[in-house]
Formats: sequence, C-alpha cells, structure tokens
Amino acid sequence: MSEAVPQIYESEKGLRQLANYLRSPFGVRVRSAIEHEKRVDYFKGKRLVECILEAKKWPKALPKITDKGQAISVIQLLIKAQYFHRSEKVEGKKGVLVYSQKNFFEETGYYTWMYAGNMVWSNVATGGVIAVVIGFTLLPVWPVIAKTILWYCSITFLLVTLVFLSIRFLMFLVMWILGYDFWVFPRLFDETLTVQESFKPVYQLEKGASGQGYYRIALVIAVIAFIAWAAHQPTEFDEILKAQKEFIDDLYSGNLLADVAHDPKLNIDRSRKVPNLEDLLRQVEEDEKIAATAASDTEGMGDEGPSDEKRDDGTGEGREGMNGAISEEKSDEDVIDKMFQDDEELDRKTSEENDGMNEK
Repeated sequence: MSEAVPQIYESEKGLRQLANYLRSPFGVRVRSAIEHEKRVDYFKGKRLVECILEAKKWPKALPKITDKGQAISVIQLLIKAQYFHRSEKVEGKKGVLVYSQKNFFEETGYYTWMYAGNMVWSNVATGGVIAVVIGFTLLPVWPVIAKTILWYCSITFLLVTLVFLSIRFLMFLVMWILGYDFWVFPRLFDETLTVQESFKPVYQLEKGASGQGYYRIALVIAVIAFIAWAAHQPTEFDEILKAQKEFIDDLYSGNLLADVAHDPKLNIDRSRKVPNLEDLLRQVEEDEKIAATAASDTEGMGDEGPSDEKRDDGTGEGREGMNGAISEEKSDEDVIDKMFQDDEELDRKTSEENDGMNEK
C-alpha cells in the first residue's frame, strides 16, 4: 500500500488536508441522519470514490489521485485514522443509522463522518450568533431609529412568510383538484433536516391518491360559491379588503402593541431607580401612619354616629350622651385654667428671684 499511495497520504498532515477538502463544499455530498440519538452526516462509498477521482478543485498541496485503486487505499487510510466509520441503515426507519461492525470500505456501503472539518468558519458563525443574542438582550437601550428598523423588518418578514405560505397552499389546492399533489419546497417543515436540505428539492409533483373524487368536487363547489358571493356582494368584499389594509397599516404603525401609557413607552429604555432598605422602611412607616389616621377617623365617625342617634331619640341614653359631652367641655376648661395658673406661678417665682438678685 505504501508503494501505490503517495507518501504524503500516509502522514497525519496529508490525511487532514484531504479530510478538510472532502468536508468542504467541493467535497463529497452528504446527507443528515440520526445515529445513536445524535445527528450525523453520512455519504455513500461510491460517491466518495467519484469525488476523489473527478475533483475539479483539488488541493494544491496534495498530489492528484487518478487511479481507483489508489483512491480506495487512501479511503482505507482515512477509515483507519477514524475520520469516518461505516454505518448501516435501519430497516423501516427513515433517516436512522447504526454503527456497522464491518469497518472496511465498499462502494455500496454508507459511511458517517466523525471529523467535523475545519472549524474556523464554524467558530466565526458561533461568535456571530453570540453577538446577535447579546445585541437583542440589549434591545431596551437601542436607539429609537434602530428599534423602528427592527420592527419594520420583522413585520415585513412576517407578512412575506404568510403570503408565501398562502400562495403555496393555493397552488397545492389547484393541483389537487386536477388530481396531483404539488408542493413548493415540500420538505420546508421537516425538522429532521438541515436548513439547506429543507429547501431541496424546489418543488415536488406526484400523482394524487385515488378515491378523493368527492372531496375534489366539494372543493370546486366551495370555490365557485365563494367567487359568486364575491361577485354579487362587492360591498362586503371591499370592506374585507379595506379591513385587511387597515390591519396592515396598524401593524406597521405599532397600534397593535400592548396598550400602555405614552410616557412609559417612550422611556422604556431608561434606567429605573431600585428602592433600597431605607426607602422600603420609610414607605412602611408612611403606610402605617396612613392606616392609623384612617383608623382614628373611622373611630371618630363611629363615636359621632351613636351620639347623634341618641339625641334624635330623646331618650335617657341621649341625655347621658349630652351630659358626657358637657363634662368633656368642662374638663377642657379646667385644663386651660390650670395652664394659666401654672403660668402665673412661674411669673411670680421669676419676679421673686429677680428681686433677690437686685437686693444683693
């Protein structure tokens, strides 16, 4: 094998360069599958041999391989170096592989990549995703113009997607009436595929299943009835179109957003003061004072209510209430008199002390 294969392919550096080429967009075409609950890329042995022999952009640092025997020998070296291994499809399960015990190369076999290839662009893409996530996290501090542009782009993308899906469904209905199943991007919503594979093939046209004639006739009748209604009721149909236009205008203007106050909406990106412990204690004291004031006012109203009722009744209890009020007034007068007496006593003592100092 060492004589048939160029020596560079027996080194780790040469095999890695070849593996990087095979994992590049110019390399062997791969498909996605699930192997042991993990998504993997796999290819058929025949495709790998054709890729090596018929390569158009072969790496300049590697000698070109033109012999099929050499190509198979190099592939064996790649398998031995664990760049990929052989797999087998599971019967009855589409897109599911299992590890094969036959770890040698055959053109009819399937092989799964274990080598991810050059990770430079993958790391760049990962960094870009992280930057985008951080940018959207800081959305509240974006300038108004940036928020407006983002809003317009989001609404436009939403409307374009809805229009595309509507046209796609209408095309399917028309072809289904004619007896065919026609889909644009038929694998668009297949979650088991990659983004690139979701857009392949561009369209799919197949003969429809038999036994659906009654359903097709019913759909034709429904379409004719709708067209007749739109033709005989132009006013209502025009109102629907007008409402749709107003809906789109409101969508772009932002009127369908949550109904919040104007100032908070404008100041949403401004920082808000977070209360500290002193603010919270002060707020608690204010709440307690308000509660105490409300309780005292309630008690005062409760005391006045029964006294008024007792006066209105004219009973003995009412008179007792009046006597109590008079006694309270007298007690207030006694307090005032006592205050005046204390003031007079204080003035007298002060004058006596002044006279004593003068005599000295």
